[in-house]
Amino acid sequence: MQLQMFVAAAEEQSLQKAADRVHRTPQAVSMAVGKLEDEIRAVLFERSSSRGLRLTAAGEVLFEYAKRALSLLNEALVQVEEVRSAKRGSLRIGANQSIGDYVLPQLMHAFQKAHPAVRLKMLTGYSEYMLAALRHHDVDVALVAEKPHDQELKAELLMKDRLVALLNPSHSLANKETLPLEALGREALILLTVTSELRERVAATFRQENVPLNPSVETGTIESIKRLVGQNMGIGIVPLLSVRNGYAGNLVVKTIEHFREDRSLWIVYSPTPSPACEAFVALVRSEMAAMQ
Repeated sequence: MQLQMFVAAAEEQSLQKAADRVHRTPQAVSMAVGKLEDEIRAVLFERSSSRGLRLTAAGEVLFEYAKRALSLLNEALVQVEEVRSAKRGSLRIGANQSIGDYVLPQLMHAFQKAHPAVRLKMLTGYSEYMLAALRHHDVDVALVAEKPHDQELKAELLMKDRLVALLNPSHSLANKETLPLEALGREALILLTVTSELRERVAATFRQENVPLNPSVETGTIESIKRLVGQNMGIGIVPLLSVRNGYAGNLVVKTIEHFREDRSLWIVYSPTPSPACEAFVALVRSEMAAMQ
């Protein structure tokens, strides 16, 4: 404010006109200029001039820098406002594999259309890793298949999903309406690796029903499960969302008895989200509601 009053006085060459411009009294402008002179230990105006306020040599120097400083400050405030209103900034999104591959691209596309100046970065991994990344501030928001135990994080349920069987059309079980778990216990299965949340969900259900689990192939991605099923190497067990909307190709999707729509998908974020994160969460709520 001192610099604003000083620049106004220098440009208007009048305390009254400067005061009108900055919406203060002439006395307030005079006091602000006096304090500024005290702080920099230099006289800024020639007080004895009969032609109004005239800058001293020191005043001329400060005047040029003050205009540049105020211009830079105004530019900064514009940028801050754009960040505050989510018109610019950055957003780091973490997601587990199934959401990251089959849901997040659509969400990111919709968000980029609404906020084209916000830079987006996507990370994918197992749900527990994405939640750890959120706690360590490596991502701003996480979409996962596991509700966090950390009470300091905010979590919202997005949707329910289920695990389904994926078969080659030539498989002997491809014409069944639903597949009993006992039938799958006699088949070669293609599953994700033992460290994944999906694999543990499959294993836990088989254990509960006392059905043997016979993985013939273990792999790290859902897409590789699809390719192996396409080669008729076994039956894959995958999330339903990964085979919706044409993602199954020419493979056959079957529901499995004992696997119900009980897999919860969550969006998790800090209790003090950035404006871009808030805007993304709001968009995800809207988009996911439209998908269901």
